[in-house]
Amino acid sequence: MLNVGDIAPDFVVRLGGGGQFKLSNYRGQNVVLFFYPKAFTYGCTQEVGGFCDMHDHILSKNAVVLGISADSIETLRKFAKSTQAPFGLGSDETKLVRKLYDVERRFGLGTSRVTYVIDGDGVIQGVYHNEIVMSSHIRNALGALDALI
Repeated sequence: MLNVGDIAPDFVVRLGGGGQFKLSNYRGQNVVLFFYPKAFTYGCTQEVGGFCDMHDHILSKNAVVLGISADSIETLRKFAKSTQAPFGLGSDETKLVRKLYDVERRFGLGTSRVTYVIDGDGVIQGVYHNEIVMSSHIRNALGALDALI
């Protein structure tokens, strides 16, 4: 994983809801970037749902949310619709972004569940990894955002 104080690598991903997300386009805003293993699984649906529930609160912290998995655009389109995600779900089918952010599981066996909070200058201000307690990602992201204010 990357560390607090590191410059967040720039990237572009296509979104399941259409369009794309380029990190550097959000300079001046905080970004909650969460990586999750697979759409439609129990844990990932819980995690996305938690970010959905707290989305307005996150917006009030001058932040945007982006979730990234290695799922296809079509799968993410369906997942975004089923979860009613008000934020982007990005496709990292090439696995480039998960490598940039060092969230690839050992031996290339999928994506680790990691959340980064990136400030408006593109500096990582929060890093959290937990494969089991999905709600802890939201709590930790909110704590990191609160520390920025």
